[in-house]
Amino acid sequence: MMKKVLVMLCVAAMLLLTVGEAAARPILSGEITHIVQPGQNLYGIARYYGVDVWVLARANNIVNPNYIYAGQRLIIPAKPTVQPPAGVYIVKVGDTLYSIARQYGTTAWAIAQANGIYNLNYIYVGQRLLIPGAAPVTPTPPQPQPSGSGAWRGEYFNVADLSGAPAFVRNDQAVNFHWGLRSPDTRLNTDHFSVRWTRTVNFRGGVYRFTVTTDDGARLWVDGALVMEQWRVQPETTYQADLTLTPGNHFIVIEYFDDTGNATIQFSFVRLGNVPVVTPTPTTTPDPAAPAEAWLGEYFGNTQLSGKPVATRMDGQIGFEWGLGSPISGLPENYFGVRWTRKVSFFEDNYAFCAMADDGVRLYVDGVRVIDEWHASNAQSYCAEVDVTKGVHTVMVEYYEDGGNALIYVWWERR
Repeated sequence: MMKKVLVMLCVAAMLLLTVGEAAARPILSGEITHIVQPGQNLYGIARYYGVDVWVLARANNIVNPNYIYAGQRLIIPAKPTVQPPAGVYIVKVGDTLYSIARQYGTTAWAIAQANGIYNLNYIYVGQRLLIPGAAPVTPTPPQPQPSGSGAWRGEYFNVADLSGAPAFVRNDQAVNFHWGLRSPDTRLNTDHFSVRWTRTVNFRGGVYRFTVTTDDGARLWVDGALVMEQWRVQPETTYQADLTLTPGNHFIVIEYFDDTGNATIQFSFVRLGNVPVVTPTPTTTPDPAAPAEAWLGEYFGNTQLSGKPVATRMDGQIGFEWGLGSPISGLPENYFGVRWTRKVSFFEDNYAFCAMADDGVRLYVDGVRVIDEWHASNAQSYCAEVDVTKGVHTVMVEYYEDGGNALIYVWWERR
């Protein structure tokens, strides 16, 4: 009994000592004190305040980041003040997506779409949000500059917004870096740096898929057109964009910034096939041998998707804003329908399948209807969570346009 009492007294003394050390440490300007709540962990707290977990651990003399306890006082270190570019909002304590949207006269959904946010109720302090329509958020793309044969011209900046003169310029054979917590070069900061790579690439022509993996922000330009905009603080995430390119030279620009913590930027592209050719089709049944790299699109001159399609074509992605126009020659501007089919390889996991449509949309996974919103609407969004087994599955999307603007986006996320 006495032994148990002594152990309890020792544990209590250690806890008091830890709290005393945290309390004795002077709180610097801009720092916050956080009291750990039941169920919280250091990684979640670091993400909430927008700081690196190891920075948070060092600030509180924590050796094992997997061990914190309810009631513990944590000092949240102040982050260096970095002025966000125009059209970018940095989330503060007490903000919600809805309150930010009201500030800028837009909608929470518009901000969510611009930032790849699935759960509109989850944003965190320090997160950088692009505000669509608020102000120009990207600079004019740079003009081609000479570089080594087959190399990328890399301009490295000691600031996070690519402003001013670069700290140095060098040729990189590939944009394929995982620096982790290290600096890309002794002449560059460990955190809060940015890089711009430019290169002229000769393409065979056809449909290409561009892939970027980044931690934190990245942009991709092709011939002066912004085709990928993910300029925000985020964990390592992969994005893709499909483009149709003519044969010959095309100017590619990759822009990147690191906030704090790990730094990663990787870029690649692959040719999917020839430029889509619109041809008549003799059948209304989706091809069971749907392609794995593109959507088989069947375009109908009615909203019931009945009879023979006016035409078929291969679409790299379902992401269209036709406005008041027709999506394809021979199709009416209003009261038309489309069916897309594709085979996709999935991991075994829970996925959120989402669609944004004006007007009606249905989405099927292996013949099971998971989204059924077959009605007129004004650019409404819908999501459904589905447990998917590992392997190849058939995804089918049906859409109809009732009148006015025509819009359809489809995507999914691994939860």
